[in-house]
Amino acid sequence: MKIERKISMEQKAAVRSLRERVGISVEADNLKTLVDTIVETEQAGVEQIWVGGPPWKLETLTALAAAATRTTHLQLGTSVLQVFSRHPVLMAQQALSFDALAPGRLRLGIGTSIQEVGKSIYGVEMERPLAYLREYIQVLRPLLQSGEVHHQGRSFTTDVSLSASSQIPILISALGPVAFRLAGEIADGAIPAYCPIPYLLNTALPAMREGAAAAKRSRPPIIAHVQIAFTEDRATALQIARQRLAFAATISVYRNMFIGAGFSPQELDTASDRFVESLIVFGDDSKIRERLLELLGTELDELVVGISPISDATQETIRLAKIIGQL
Repeated sequence: MKIERKISMEQKAAVRSLRERVGISVEADNLKTLVDTIVETEQAGVEQIWVGGPPWKLETLTALAAAATRTTHLQLGTSVLQVFSRHPVLMAQQALSFDALAPGRLRLGIGTSIQEVGKSIYGVEMERPLAYLREYIQVLRPLLQSGEVHHQGRSFTTDVSLSASSQIPILISALGPVAFRLAGEIADGAIPAYCPIPYLLNTALPAMREGAAAAKRSRPPIIAHVQIAFTEDRATALQIARQRLAFAATISVYRNMFIGAGFSPQELDTASDRFVESLIVFGDDSKIRERLLELLGTELDELVVGISPISDATQETIRLAKIIGQL
């Protein structure tokens, strides 16, 4: 896939090093494997990792706190914690406790999740999710930055002072233009999932600029999700990626985004090769590195790279870490 828009030399000079702009999405079924993998990624030279927050896995901030005690400088991000599962005061308490343990290393990614998760697991109907998220941040940000908040709104009424404060960045998940505008307006970054790169460049970034302009602030970074597979066989890569993407295409918020990105309902229903190939990078180490460098040459601020495992997810994550550590 050809990337048409490149960042200017002036922009390149202003951004961080390539290695600092790439993080790894780390997954594991148990705490020991997760922490061990995170330790190895830091040893390989990776500067940031991200761990998701699905309700059927380990509690993310607790797991990351365990990783923080065994690493020294790695940025540790959540991608993302569901806002409907915890009150913003509790979120602030957890984040500030984490920051006391590992000062300046947390990047707090939060989001509304999807209707299916909210209803089936938390029993929440999730009405007006973006309005809820906006008010959530109105409570959360002052608590983090000043340690206190006095708020009375539609979803929250709270008057509390905490014993700590910190400039912890708040990033939000985003899929549609309205969410990206919200990220540009009030967040410290956007974390989209499964978004094709042209959609991010042509739809997401302009929406974030609009939101930032409305708030009279600079556009915060967008952190693009990239899925990779260590195989040179196209059919194998598409088969591995199709298993996850076919399910995503049935979920309304993702489906609407995919249609907005130019895919037909038929392509989504059949998980067509064109659709799947737009969301997977595959090849040997050299090809993966080349593609990551190409993406870093666009207007995308950062990447978070995840593994579509061919055989051993942990070993392939470490293999990816070594590539990123040498950028």
